[in-house]
Amino acid sequence: MGISRALCLNHSFNLRVSYALSQEFFDWLLLLGRWLHITVAVTWIGTSIFFMWLDRTFSPNPNNHREGHVGDLWMVHGGGFYQVEKMLMGPTKAPEHLHWFKWESYWTWISGMFLLILTYYSGEGTFLLDSSVSSITFYQGIAIGLGTIFGTWFLYDFIWETKLSREVPELCHIITMIIFFLVTVFLCKTLSGRAAYIHVGGMLGTWMAGNVFMRIIPRQLKMVEASKVGTPVNQEWAKNAKNRSTHNTYFTLPVIFIMLSNHFPMTYGHDLNWLILLVISAAGAAIRQYFVIRLKKPKNAKIFAVIGVLILLGLIVATSMNSLMPKTDHHTDSHKGPVSLATPYQEDAVDASTIKDEFVATVKGTVSFKGIVPQGKKLRLPSACAKQYPGDVYSDEIKVNNGHLQNVLIRISKGLEKRIYKDVPQQAVEIDQRGCIYLPRVSAVRIGQPVAFINSDPVVHNVKSLTKNNQSFNLMMPKQGQREEKKFDQAELLLETKCSFHPWMSSYIAILDHPFFAITKENGSFEISNLPKGTYTLEAWHEVLGTLTQEITVTDSKDINVHFTMERGEK
Repeated sequence: MGISRALCLNHSFNLRVSYALSQEFFDWLLLLGRWLHITVAVTWIGTSIFFMWLDRTFSPNPNNHREGHVGDLWMVHGGGFYQVEKMLMGPTKAPEHLHWFKWESYWTWISGMFLLILTYYSGEGTFLLDSSVSSITFYQGIAIGLGTIFGTWFLYDFIWETKLSREVPELCHIITMIIFFLVTVFLCKTLSGRAAYIHVGGMLGTWMAGNVFMRIIPRQLKMVEASKVGTPVNQEWAKNAKNRSTHNTYFTLPVIFIMLSNHFPMTYGHDLNWLILLVISAAGAAIRQYFVIRLKKPKNAKIFAVIGVLILLGLIVATSMNSLMPKTDHHTDSHKGPVSLATPYQEDAVDASTIKDEFVATVKGTVSFKGIVPQGKKLRLPSACAKQYPGDVYSDEIKVNNGHLQNVLIRISKGLEKRIYKDVPQQAVEIDQRGCIYLPRVSAVRIGQPVAFINSDPVVHNVKSLTKNNQSFNLMMPKQGQREEKKFDQAELLLETKCSFHPWMSSYIAILDHPFFAITKENGSFEISNLPKGTYTLEAWHEVLGTLTQEITVTDSKDINVHFTMERGEK
């Protein structure tokens, strides 16, 4: 009993250890971890590129008759000359002192995993998950992430250790690219865009570090030991080590892009983020091929350079012209709501401004919540946002105050078929990004009415739309106080906006073709004014709790009082 209790306490501690740290200390860990990661990664990548260049640059020295001589190179740097000579192991005895290029790769992988755990596997999946992408749980997300990182390494390694890799390497290259394609698409359809990109980078980084730790270094150790004792060196070891090293050089540019893309949500935050990553990776591999063969095959190298540049230019043009920004439908099962769109006007519908109504009424009411209020997910906020709150911050999908439900859209869904409302207000409805939360969470506007997105935070945000009927957009908002306006020309229930940097940030915008709507306030109340005589369907929508309707009839100018009660499981 005592052991079980201790295990439970330890499990609980491990899950919440990140919360015990102050946000400032947590940010320092992230900063120092990134500093280390970038430093050792630059060192590793630099040495990898340097040795690939050396192997292409060596020229046999006709005056050098030492057994095992491959070539040498004279270089000038830092006020001195350097002479580098390559010798084959076997004919050449191993010297007493050797410098091994391995710790750069080890520390790059270790620091990368450290950052992955801190950023994505803490805070209950704050950065790992995005409800608009999939509805997986925190632990499922971790299992998927680690499973792809380590599982694909064993698959990749198995493929390149088979006899097939020596006899038909082209087929193994195709299989490897298929694995990369499938994993990229799968992760981008499962995790948040930012997490998906980083996990693809983690997968490639694990392949690269695994090549060094599991294959290149062990085989070089065997070759050195054989050379020391004077036994024949298996040159297949050398070929395999060189082959794995060559793989690493082609993975380099895609991995660097993924590291940089974290700061550019128009990549991982795009609706076709998986395609962008695949296209960029293809361009990076083509450009790397140019550098690999440019000295020995300059004509072929230029072809690869042109291909790489054209791919990049095509991607830039396509995304800039919004041809890769289709109308989207990212709503998951958690976003239960109305599916009807614009009012189905009858052919004899007239402009409402030409109708003189004898009676108009005001519809008033409240929305209550029945049951136990569910606890939101605890959020791991950047320190600049966390300091705006007195304590812990939780997601606010269901916001209840003394039994009253806030952020419910109330609208007339039927009964206005003979009226067209053209008097669109031009005062912008403001949606603020404050404390890394959208305020308000639910808004309603008229078709053609401006919507102003504001960044009140001293951190970078972006506003990405998930829309069925209107043109998609992805606004970068790096500056505090920045304001961007949008208008929508199609009715829609509902357009969702997300921040790709902070995937818990969501807001919903109802775009309506009439003025009879309201959003419930903190006390759950709402009011719709000037509703003309007639019979109507009044609809209440909540992003989690679903939709309720009531029939109301306006016969005179008396107020109409309505009450809705919502609970979990309501459809």
